Amino acid sequence: MSPGSANLQQVVQQAISSNPEVQAAWRAFQASGHDARAAWGNYLPSVDVNAGVGIEDRENDGRGSYDTDYAELALSQMLYDGFATRSEVERLDRAELVRYYELLGASEEVALEAARAYLDVQRYRELVRLAQDNYRKHLEVFNQIEQRVASGAGRRVDLEQISGRLALAESNLMTEASNLHDVTARYQRIVGDLPAASLTPAPRFADQLPADVSQALDLAFQGNPEFHAAIENIAASRAERRGTQSDFHPRLDLVGRTGTYQDGDSTSLLTPDERQDRHSIELVASMNLYRGGSDLAEFRAASDRVEQAINLREKACVDVRQTTQIAYNDTRRLREQLAYLNQHRQSTDRVRGAYQQQFDIGQRSLLDVLDTENEFFEASRAYVNAQYDVALADARTLAAMGQLMQVLEVRRDDLPSLSELGSEGIRLDPETVCPAPGPSGYTLADFTDGISPAPTRAPDVTLSADALFEINSAELSLEARQELRSLAERIRGRNDLARVYIAGHADITGTDAINEPLSRRRAESVGDYLMAQGVDAGLIETEGFGSRRPVATNATVEGRRQNRRVEVTLERVGENLDLSQREPVLQGRVAG
Repeated sequence: MSPGSANLQQVVQQAISSNPEVQAAWRAFQASGHDARAAWGNYLPSVDVNAGVGIEDRENDGRGSYDTDYAELALSQMLYDGFATRSEVERLDRAELVRYYELLGASEEVALEAARAYLDVQRYRELVRLAQDNYRKHLEVFNQIEQRVASGAGRRVDLEQISGRLALAESNLMTEASNLHDVTARYQRIVGDLPAASLTPAPRFADQLPADVSQALDLAFQGNPEFHAAIENIAASRAERRGTQSDFHPRLDLVGRTGTYQDGDSTSLLTPDERQDRHSIELVASMNLYRGGSDLAEFRAASDRVEQAINLREKACVDVRQTTQIAYNDTRRLREQLAYLNQHRQSTDRVRGAYQQQFDIGQRSLLDVLDTENEFFEASRAYVNAQYDVALADARTLAAMGQLMQVLEVRRDDLPSLSELGSEGIRLDPETVCPAPGPSGYTLADFTDGISPAPTRAPDVTLSADALFEINSAELSLEARQELRSLAERIRGRNDLARVYIAGHADITGTDAINEPLSRRRAESVGDYLMAQGVDAGLIETEGFGSRRPVATNATVEGRRQNRRVEVTLERVGENLDLSQREPVLQGRVAG
């Protein structure tokens, strides 16, 4: 970790200025400019100096062998080469633009990766903090339980339980610390330095996004550098194909020479000590008549490369479309999801506090407390992850449109503009853009509209558990059997029933570990007795809810009596009730 602080703009600027991938793309762009200048040099004359010294031997004049030397200046100017030079210059000019757009694409990609690394370091620093808080809370509960066990007021099984949960909290903390290490290493690879000790929050990108995915796609096709590089590559390939056609044309050069020669001509009548100056200017025409079919093969290969470039343009187009659609949909989906996750986190936090208070007075089990702590930890993790996922989705959308660096106001100082390269940019032809319509982004309403909860209603019969059972017992009393016989007779007299739903309930006296099984056994006892009285067993369904569905306050004796009950619902054929989700009708405030 580096000392000091940093913001996202500084980090991205450093990344695009020093990252090896961007540097490699920059060198490729510079080399392409030199290549284009080298090709343009073929328009200019070529000037050569030639000199030589040697020994010649002639037999036709009886001189024998003698020394010879010469020096000459030659100038050659291409007049016509079948447009080979023009095609090559155009090809390399287009190739320079391809490298330029590839440089922009590499810069946008590295800017996005730098933003991802920046956000991930912030993300996992916060997740480590949550894991530390979770560990600290478990350690507090562990110390509390350990003191209770040591004083004889607690159960050793609770100590074993919290010991296991504490070990899990330690493991979770180590996992988050390991994740933080990994994203820090990735940050260093992309940016070149370790992240600063303090990273300022990333700027909000939401205001920079278009109103809908159609606008996002239009901006992506107009601004994505990789797509533009693919379009320019087609023009470069077509120029190459035109260049191969020059082999089917004659070549015309203007050649001039001037030089001095000594015995350089076998017809010379000069003495060996005399020199001869010669000057010439020629118009030289040449044309290949046969080269083994190589010229035609090169033309066909260049034609195939044009088609390949078109295919690559189509691939770039659909890739941009997919990337933009997914990223833009994520910006909308994750924002909607963020609200639900925050609601879940806040609700879980309230339940956590209530369960801790109830545990302190013996109304909740240790398992209840630990489960809510773990649920709050996971809810907090999900909310933090969603926050950073939203910011990353915004950055991905801007990068797909080629606008991330522009929004962050970062660029290479030595990068020329398109006008400086002699280009007006890409003018999109509708035929070069792949069809934009795609899958629409879905919201929760798209899947929940038209779905209504299954109907529910109040039970037909509510029996007091105090009248049916002894305390902490599921065995029916004699008075209960008498009351249930009349209920069984009533049920047997009906032929329109689809289900007899029996639900047992308790107050908050005792723990859920006791209340839920007891309420379930009481419901089963009522069901067994009804079947013994001739009620069809196929109609009977039982369930126990413990203290989870009070109908009155648990703060008073009367309220707790009302909550200890067995409810019987006679569901008619076609009602299709959802009784497991039925909310009780409260007779007063329910104690938290």
